Amino acid sequence: MIFRKLVEEVHEIFFGPVLSALPGGDQKLALLPVLGGLVVGLVVFQLAPEVKGDGIPSLMECLHKKGGQIRKRAGFVLLFSSVVTIGSGGSAGRDSPIAQISASFGSMIGQCLKLTVKEVQILMICGLVAGLAGTFNAPLGSAIFGMEVIMKRFKMVDAVPILLSAVIGAAVASSFLGQNPAFGIPKTGLSLTELWLCFALGLVFGILSVFWVRLLYIVQKIFKHLPIRAPLKTGLGGLVVGVSGLYFAGYGIMGAGYEGIDRVLDQVSVLASAGSVQTDLLLLLVALAVVKALSTASTLGSGASGGSIGPTLYLGAMMGAALGLVFGSTFSIAEGHASVYAMIGAGALFAGSAGAPLTCVVMIPEMATDYGLLLPMMIACAASYGLAQILLDGSTMYTLDLKRKGVKLENDESLLKEIPVRDWMKRDVVTVSPDMTIKDARDRIMKHNYRGLPVVDKKGELVGIITFDDVRKVPEEGQDEVLVDMVAVKNVIYAHPDENMKDVMDRLYENNVGRLPVVEREDKKRLVGIVTKTDAIDAYETAAKGRSEDAAFQRR
Repeated sequence: MIFRKLVEEVHEIFFGPVLSALPGGDQKLALLPVLGGLVVGLVVFQLAPEVKGDGIPSLMECLHKKGGQIRKRAGFVLLFSSVVTIGSGGSAGRDSPIAQISASFGSMIGQCLKLTVKEVQILMICGLVAGLAGTFNAPLGSAIFGMEVIMKRFKMVDAVPILLSAVIGAAVASSFLGQNPAFGIPKTGLSLTELWLCFALGLVFGILSVFWVRLLYIVQKIFKHLPIRAPLKTGLGGLVVGVSGLYFAGYGIMGAGYEGIDRVLDQVSVLASAGSVQTDLLLLLVALAVVKALSTASTLGSGASGGSIGPTLYLGAMMGAALGLVFGSTFSIAEGHASVYAMIGAGALFAGSAGAPLTCVVMIPEMATDYGLLLPMMIACAASYGLAQILLDGSTMYTLDLKRKGVKLENDESLLKEIPVRDWMKRDVVTVSPDMTIKDARDRIMKHNYRGLPVVDKKGELVGIITFDDVRKVPEEGQDEVLVDMVAVKNVIYAHPDENMKDVMDRLYENNVGRLPVVEREDKKRLVGIVTKTDAIDAYETAAKGRSEDAAFQRR
């Protein structure tokens, strides 16, 4: 809410006093994004270069490579730069800035409380999804986006706080902004016989996703190699938007573009319901998509701050509406459904471009408050995502540049794959013998505060393992008589020193145990250590912290 208000205030300043002070006629409107770009360029590249462009890739790198630690100043610089970019007419969405600011706040709280790496990461994602949920009024879709796109994993232990954050973010935003749907379209009304058209539409958008992702990358690369100073680059990017917005005023080229989507959908609905298709309208839809794509790529590629989700939905809606009109004029079953195909197109383009099929299947129906879209969205998004992943070799608009810079986004499990068990197992192992009484074994377990101990015979060979739960099953009055050998588990699950901690962690959870004896691979009865869940968690946190410190050293 605060972010939106700030954008509105800055918009009033630029399109009010600033516009009036500029010399010239109506053409001076094109200078507003230029001025905004110059201001943003001066601030961003001096104080926090990491917030330039669409900040989602930086967030992903921060989460996976730096333990979720975001510089405290980054959030404040981002707030200023994105507000000026969008308020002055830059072609960018509110989505990524709000997500980044919220994520920065979550990370800052975690760092101030000196939480563990994993806890800071979760707080970062919770902040991100809360911000997106408030922006789109789509809590479930935003939560899935955080897990599917940013974290790249789904785990129940992570899902609970993330879902709660999304719901709270959406509820708080709705209490101030209302619960109006983001897009007002007629209810779905698609017949089952139209589902094959949704599949065809998905394939088309899979190809368009490739063009969109590559355009963003190519324009960014062009601006990067321009032999001019950074503020002039953002000013030049603003000029492209200004000229485009001048010739397509009122169609959402400047800013996120949601008002342009509503205007076009209104026109499309009228013509589609009348059963007529005008060549001029088709050309307008395609032209708007092309101009918006160039404007957004120039805004973000030049270094100004903003989001790509809103513009991507805009492009998808324009091309989806165009295909919907063609479908309606060609197939009677699709007549009058162009505005619905616009929403399907919006989701399909984002699914293919961002690698987010599940997100779009849920988020678009949430935004349109039409859950009849679920089935066609599933078909279109799956087709678009599948084809785009093949053509882009697994990259997305968030990861292509990172991949070509050599940055691999790895999750917790891949970090553990790099760590051998021998580096984290405890070598000084407390054991019990098979002929020891249960009472003595219980006393040893409680003395060392362990949940269980390996059972080793007089030859030094591992014969089993006994846990505190096993001990408790023996009545207290009989614990002086019952021997460990009678109670211990003989079918021991173990680990080897040359295994990685990822495989060990999987084995611990699959078998619901807290520790594994470590034995030699050549002699499985020779005990050399013990490894626990706590060891695996400590290993990950140390590795993540070390990677974060290495990255910080390289930035100096």
